[in-house]
Amino acid sequence: MVVAYANVLIRLFGVNSLKEKRSIVRALVNELKSRFDISVIESGRQDSKDYMMIGLAFATLSESDCESKMDNIENFIESIHTIEDFTYDFHHF
Repeated sequence: MVVAYANVLIRLFGVNSLKEKRSIVRALVNELKSRFDISVIESGRQDSKDYMMIGLAFATLSESDCESKMDNIENFIESIHTIEDFTYDFHHF
């Protein structure tokens, strides 16, 4: 079993309030959860209107499945928002 986790720093443009940012974060978190069947939270930068940081995690049976799923997640997020930093790691059990 392979467990993957990631932190994604996303640059937001045109956000005027934290309330508006929270609705964007909530929508992205819910979409990632439903589309990819993963655990997702807002993990940092809660007080910034210009950035959001989300943390995500999931488990698969092989590292190749993990890498493929992580690539799909990164491509999906990148199609909607500007990713500033995407760091991830795998742990084998």
